[in-house]
Amino acid sequence: MQERRFGGVGELVKLAFLRHLQEDRRLGVCWYLTGQRAKRPLPEKHFAYLKRSDEFRNLAPEIFDTLKSIIESSTVGSSYVAALEASGVLKDALFHREQVPRRFILREGWSTSLVDSVAKANLVFLDPDNGIQGKRLTPKHVALGEITALRRPDRALVTVQHQSGRKLEARFIAEQLQSIGCERLELIRFRLVSSQFYVIIDYDDALDERILSFAQKWGNWVKIYYP
Repeated sequence: MQERRFGGVGELVKLAFLRHLQEDRRLGVCWYLTGQRAKRPLPEKHFAYLKRSDEFRNLAPEIFDTLKSIIESSTVGSSYVAALEASGVLKDALFHREQVPRRFILREGWSTSLVDSVAKANLVFLDPDNGIQGKRLTPKHVALGEITALRRPDRALVTVQHQSGRKLEARFIAEQLQSIGCERLELIRFRLVSSQFYVIIDYDDALDERILSFAQKWGNWVKIYYP
């Protein structure tokens, strides 16, 4: 999660999507905080939705109002995350807010803490700055090993992949996950100001129906891929 994205339209989509999926499920949220401050703030266009309440508020009223309130209170950084957790917009979700270590030798212990913190969740969301590990692993990526450790027969995983400019991005994501045995995958591309993929792993038919109903509600801003 990047500090500069706090409160942007991407946050509205993220929280609305998770809240829609978590019906009858226990959600676990892993923030993947890096402690690094962005060199420049997100362009104002990412926050323009707050002035277009007639267009966006009806899509997720409680989340829209919560984000607007937090932004107006000038809460930023990790305090924003704490305020968001305390707001209750994600109901009884479990949260992992421990900063991702920069030293690789410490990552294994951090990963174990992450897995343990969401042990009671059967829907887990991973929120890295960049997305799924590619040729190298950084604090801004989800490790393939962490996805493997979190998989259970009764659990679905959701993670985000920010558009990298890579050609055939959806295929790359699918191939990375299939390399560790993930076969039932669904990718959703949101195109609001900037493009990003949400990746759903090990979903069941009930969750697939929830995803479809969300896509129908959000209309042309959403496209679903089945690799």
